[in-house]
This record gives sequence, C-alpha cells and structure tokens, in this order.
Amino acid sequence: MNQQEYFMRVQMMGQEAQKIEEQIQLIDQQIAELTAVRESINELEKNSKENKDGKAGKEILANLGKGIFARAEIKEKELFVNVGKEVVLRKTPQETIGIIEDQIQKMILGKDQFIERIQQLQEEMQTIMMQAQNSNQTGESEHNPSGCSHLCEDEDCECEEPCEECECEKKGKK
Repeated sequence: MNQQEYFMRVQMMGQEAQKIEEQIQLIDQQIAELTAVRESINELEKNSKENKDGKAGKEILANLGKGIFARAEIKEKELFVNVGKEVVLRKTPQETIGIIEDQIQKMILGKDQFIERIQQLQEEMQTIMMQAQNSNQTGESEHNPSGCSHLCEDEDCECEEPCEECECEKKGKK
C-alpha cells in the first residue's frame, strides 16, 4: 500500500469518527431534553399533590413548542403519552417518568457504543499511520541504501537517491 492509500484510509476513518461525534452530540441533546421533561413531570406531580380530591386544578404554563406557552389548568394527574405509532395512552406521572428513564438508558447505551466505535477508529488510524511510517522507512531504505537523508534535488531525477550517491549522476541523467 502506498502513502496515498494510507492517507485516504485514515481520512475516511476520520470522517466516520466525525459523523459519530455528531450523533453523540444529538444523543446528548435528546438526553438533556428528556431529563428536563422528567424534572417538569416531577414538579407537576409535587405541585398537584396539594388537591385531595384527585383533581389537580392548578394553573400552569404549557409549552406548545418553540418557546410558545399557553396557560392551562391541570384537570387530572394522569398524562397522555405517545407510546409510538400514534398510540396515546393514559399514564401516571411515575409511569411516564419510568418510560422517560428507559429512553434515557437506551440513549446512554447507544452513546456508549458510539464512543467504543470512535475508540476503535482511533486505534485503527494509529495502526495505519504506523504502517505508513514503517512503509515509508522501508521504502527509503530501498531507495537509499546509504541512509543519507539528502535526496536528489534534480526534479527530473527518477531514482530519488541522495545527491552524493545519485544514480542519475552515475548514469549521466543529471
């Protein structure tokens, strides 16, 4: 494998790692949002316990999305939770918190898998870079048996030998 192929492989792995890091950032954002929702439900439950007849009757600001809120009155403690495929079920605040915590745990597991993949990519990239370096050193010793680090300065030189030992000079090409 030549140096360019090594470079291309490392570059592709770097791009994959970058995409995975973007996914990790999205997961972190979703975890933060779910944590905020969980805290809101805890506050809602704590504030609605004041009413003894099972009805909450407390006024809140309901988030409609994108920073838009509406005043709303809590009529009952149960929440309506979308459990997937447009199926909405009544859940208690504690059941809803349980669902949220399950989602958070699944996201954390997914994030951990992404982190492991990034670590694998980093190890592979390091191995490839070492292979490239070894290949480069092996290639230099084949073209430069004397070990001299001064390469031929002639642009037309094909042998890439040191100036003092250049085969082009010996063959009259230089």
